[in-house]
Amino acid sequence: MTTEKELLGLLGPLSEWLLSSSFEGTMRCEAIVREVAAAYGHTVEATFLADAALVTVGDRTLSFAREPGVPPLHQVSTIKGLLREISEADLSAPDAAARLAAIRREPGRWSRPWRVLGLVAFTVGFGISVQATWQQVGVSALTGLLIGLLVVAGNRHRRLVLIEPFLASLLVTTVVLTIYEHGLIDGGPIQLIVPALFYFIPGDAISAAALELAVNRMTAGAARLVYSTVVLLVLAFGALMATVLLQVPQSRLFDTTVPGNLGPAGVWGGWVLFAAGVMLTFSMAPRDFPWALGLVLLTAAVVEAGTRALGDPAGTFLGAVVMMATALLLGRRPGMPPAYVLYLGAFYVLTPGSHGLRGLESWIGGDPIQGVTGLADMVSLLVAIAVGMLVGAASVGRFIRPG
Repeated sequence: MTTEKELLGLLGPLSEWLLSSSFEGTMRCEAIVREVAAAYGHTVEATFLADAALVTVGDRTLSFAREPGVPPLHQVSTIKGLLREISEADLSAPDAAARLAAIRREPGRWSRPWRVLGLVAFTVGFGISVQATWQQVGVSALTGLLIGLLVVAGNRHRRLVLIEPFLASLLVTTVVLTIYEHGLIDGGPIQLIVPALFYFIPGDAISAAALELAVNRMTAGAARLVYSTVVLLVLAFGALMATVLLQVPQSRLFDTTVPGNLGPAGVWGGWVLFAAGVMLTFSMAPRDFPWALGLVLLTAAVVEAGTRALGDPAGTFLGAVVMMATALLLGRRPGMPPAYVLYLGAFYVLTPGSHGLRGLESWIGGDPIQGVTGLADMVSLLVAIAVGMLVGAASVGRFIRPG
């Protein structure tokens, strides 16, 4: 029989890891902790908020406070196998705790140069979905390289990480506005600025907030929503400071549509490049990539078809339903990547945060009508994503649980 002390030796590190990667939602974290405890014959009380958690076994309680983020995806895949072994009663609690500690010590799957390349691919791939032009490819490659170097440098300097969103926005906006001032680009700069900042846009946090609010997790949902709003404001402020630094009118920040010249093959190739960028940026194992790429393309296709037929919110809703249902159905199967690994890239395809940033930057540029429209689009899309994820999970008879 597993003792309470042995169980806490496992649940403590597990809860800490779940909390630091809780943008999937607090419900999933609590479900995993309770199921692991049940596998060892114990009942546990687990309460997760956005950045804090309490876990009680018997008369002992552990508390944690961690900053949520995206975990290395290869660790998520390995921990799925560990949780399955625990559920099948094939592993003692001390052995499971030792395995978990070893998994958490694993280095990133990709070296720093590969991560820089990943952020370039991430930026260019998403940029093509914003503006399918060769100028977007060129500018996104340049700004993506700058962001990649900044992010990799920030991994080694904690103080730099804290101001990365502001520095990134200031740097990218300065570069794009400088190119614009020399007459080297067509259309407005905003569509060329946003792709490079997409790594920092908290689309996952915004959508998790909407999901948690939809299921009455008011504290966690409100906290994530406030955090997401602050990040968007910081990114917008960086763009504002760039106009001050360059001494150009704020009206230079405007958002206009430029006709695409890449064709359908270029657009779909952009999503392939984006998926490769997700793999390299977030430390995905190569064996999981084909499945993640498939879900990115499926989600993009559903969103495109739904948007053309029914409009943007309806297309996003259908994309979220298909994304969540497919990820959960595949993720529950042994040997398949976990649902989170499958849908992280597809989740970015839905992009509610980019609308918010484009709206804020349009507002700074002196176009409050377009700014309000962008923010309203963000609100409608995040609701569509939250409801779509709920419907998708309910349609396969399973809410957000391990795997």
